This record gives sequence, structure tokens and C-alpha cells, in this order.
Amino acid sequence: MFGYIRPFTPDLRMREHEAYKAVYCGLCGQLGRSFGPVACMTLSYDFAFLAMLHYAAGKTAPIIESGRGCHFVPTRKRPVCQPGEALAFSADTAIITLYHKLRDNIQDSRFLGRAACRAALPFAARAHKKATARRPDCEAAIAEAMSAQGELERCKTASIDAACQPTALAMQTVCGQLSEDPAKKRILERIGYLVGRYVYLCDALDDLAKDLKYGGYNPLIYRYGLEPDADKASLEAAYLQGRDAIYLTAGEAGKAFALLEPTFFGPVLENVFYQGLRARADEIFAGSRPELASKESGA
Repeated sequence: MFGYIRPFTPDLRMREHEAYKAVYCGLCGQLGRSFGPVACMTLSYDFAFLAMLHYAAGKTAPIIESGRGCHFVPTRKRPVCQPGEALAFSADTAIITLYHKLRDNIQDSRFLGRAACRAALPFAARAHKKATARRPDCEAAIAEAMSAQGELERCKTASIDAACQPTALAMQTVCGQLSEDPAKKRILERIGYLVGRYVYLCDALDDLAKDLKYGGYNPLIYRYGLEPDADKASLEAAYLQGRDAIYLTAGEAGKAFALLEPTFFGPVLENVFYQGLRARADEIFAGSRPELASKESGA
């Protein structure tokens, strides 16, 4: 996951924002406890969201206490969510995802990117071994997704739905493990599927200009027949279609979440599903404007 799932903070009340930051800081601390201080650098909004969803689906209340748990600002006291299964699960899943993403980037990145990923891989491999021992189902789902994704990329599939499917299925499996209750499990699997699809679409839209420039695989390129010298109108159409696909997926994810009846962090998660997902899509879309403007001025 890539940091796309987060709340729309301007509409969070102060106590809700503090609760979100407490989980975020708690996950940072959990990464450090489980895998060492370097692991804190892998902290992501997506896995803070996963921890909150875990609490929302369970019966164990989060314990939030004031403390100095931050590795980066150890002198400052702040509310921190204390260790528990939700944070441990998110930390392990984050490391498993990181490991497979690094391996994928070594294959797909340019020289400097490959060098950076190779440098980080030994740490990730050691941490991955620990995380896999605790979460074999997550490892199997994510490894299978990366393999399937690689095959789709080699085939240069133009189907956006097919390109999203591996990530969506992996997150379906991951989120399905957040509850043993059969009814909740089905809802969580649906949420996970849509969240995985959402993340993949956001990443595709975010990387569209870069993939066009450097020849990287992107389903939006093949779906809309884009070339490196594509005109502004063609790019605009692809960006609009990509954003609309994200909007549709975010809307479906919100409908699935409405069935969950969260035990904890309900207002924060409502903000994420009903505002944050669309707001992040808008940010990505707005960030494409300089690229479109440069195309227009160079025409």
C-alpha cells in the first residue's frame, strides 16, 4: 500500500484527529518494537487505517495514553495507542508488503531506484522472515498478488479491472482476517477488495506521467492508447476516466463500510470512506495539471 488511504483532516473534530494520530504513532512504535528503529521509516497512512479498521471490527478497546514513544521526537509527549494485536497485525502486514514491493521495484525501476531497493532489501528480508512466521496467510496472499501482477504487466493488459484484481484479492484476504465473526468477515472482505482496487487505481493515476515518460507499465496507457507525445486532450481524457474509476470504487467502499457497524473509531473511519478517499483522488488529479500544462505549452 502507498499512503493513499487517510482521513480528510479539515473535517475531523479535534478528538478524532488526536485519536487518528495516536494510532499512527502507535503503529510507528509497534514497527520499532517488532523490527527495529529502521522499520519506523516504512510507516504508512494505509496501515494506520488497517489498524483502525481492525479495532472497528473487534471488541478490544484501544488503550491511548500519553507517552514519549516516538523514535524521531523522543522528548515530546503525545497520545499514543498502546501495543495490541491490531497494531501488531498492521506492522507485520506492512513489512510483508514492503518486502514484495522492493523485490518488484528491483525488476521495474531505473538504475537509481534499483540501487536504493537493493540496499534496503537485506533489512526487509530479515524483517519479512519474522512477519511471515506470524502471518503466513498474509504472506501467501501478497506473494500470489505480486506474481499475478507481474504476469499481467508482462502481458501488457489493457483491462483496468484485470490489472486491479491481484491487489484487490490480496487486500480481501488481509482484511478478512480482522474478525472471526462470519458476518463481519464477509463485510471486511468486501471492504478489503475495494480498498485494494482503490489503492491500485490511485497508484496508476499518480504514476501515469512518469510511466509514459519512461515506458513503465500502466493500464491507463494501454486502455486509452496513450503515447509519450500524447496531446493534451488524450491525457485529459485518461486522467478524467482514471479519477472517475477511483470515485466509483470509493463510493462502493463507503457502501460496504456502512454495513460494518464499527465498535471503535467510527467517526474517523466514516471520514476516511466518505471524504478522505475522494479527497485523495482529487489531490492526485490536481497534481497532474502541471504535466498537462507543459504538454499544452510545448505543442
